[in-house]
Amino acid sequence: MTIVNYIIDDNIVNKLTTNRKWLDSYMPAMVECVEKQGFEIVFDRDSDFDLMHIHIPMAQAYRLSTKNNNGSHKPAIFHGHMTEDTFMVGCKMKYLIRKWIKRIAQESDIILCPSHSSAEYYQDHLPKKDIRQLNYGIDLDRYAYSSEDGLNFRQRYRIGKDETVVCCVGGFTQRKGVGDFLEVARLFPKIRFLWVGGMFYKNQHVHSLYNFVVRNDNIDMKNIPENIIFTGYTPDVKAALSASDIFFFPSIHETQGLAIVEAAANSRPIVSRDLSVFKEWLTHGCDCLMGTCVNDFAAHIQTLIEDDDFAVRLGREARRSAVRHHDINRTSRSLAGIYKELLGYHDHSCKNV
Repeated sequence: MTIVNYIIDDNIVNKLTTNRKWLDSYMPAMVECVEKQGFEIVFDRDSDFDLMHIHIPMAQAYRLSTKNNNGSHKPAIFHGHMTEDTFMVGCKMKYLIRKWIKRIAQESDIILCPSHSSAEYYQDHLPKKDIRQLNYGIDLDRYAYSSEDGLNFRQRYRIGKDETVVCCVGGFTQRKGVGDFLEVARLFPKIRFLWVGGMFYKNQHVHSLYNFVVRNDNIDMKNIPENIIFTGYTPDVKAALSASDIFFFPSIHETQGLAIVEAAANSRPIVSRDLSVFKEWLTHGCDCLMGTCVNDFAAHIQTLIEDDDFAVRLGREARRSAVRHHDINRTSRSLAGIYKELLGYHDHSCKNV
């Protein structure tokens, strides 16, 4: 059986973070679907594989890419879901991150990007590379709305059955728009706001160093509005979404944004920041409401609170958009086609950008 080596540098990731949502939710589902296409997926293997798919560009990705470059070449895909803007750092640090990412990505045969926005980024920096775009797919049924799960979640956090809940799912960083989330919550003191997600860094020394380097990512936890609940990391995202009336996603930068896809799959009415990456599959007024500032976000949330029929319709259309653009079965078939192409099977399933 053809062996595909997924590089995520699991040992380093485990030392750094307690929040493995992307790795522990998206990855297993995608692996299961790809293996149905006739591949065996292994993780972080140094040898004895047919193709390498780099998901996390850290030490092992660098080492194996260099080894490839020295002559023992195996076909390689670099997943371009990360840029220097993924990190809230200064210009000098961004330069170093960009240089590191480019160093690994340029050794790959294909740079596979989850959105046109990220594909454009890699096209600008590595114009001679084979750069392609393929949406992330999710198990849509796994995130489908469940009234039972929602009620159980509300009971767990002592949220009243009739309370209006505005939810966000994401790591607790400024890049995810925490600042605007707090400001909007202050404007609605009688509404429950729910932040599902925790700090990224597990090691306190690493966290302290990051806070020193990334001064503009520090979050002032003083004077937090009393109507906000912080759940920390939870694997039960479906229940959290089902317990919510509105999904509010003020993230400042995304290369795809799996959380908003999951909310759409859950049929939640979405209020998001006006980002080009979201406009690739969502349309303001049709399946979401987009804004650029706290006042916009607050106005959209107020509209959804006052108009239940519109909120339901918006959520229903969001679900339809998720089905059209992010079905994991369709994505996995396209991904398998790319693997076959690189291995010489000549199954072209995803065109160049």
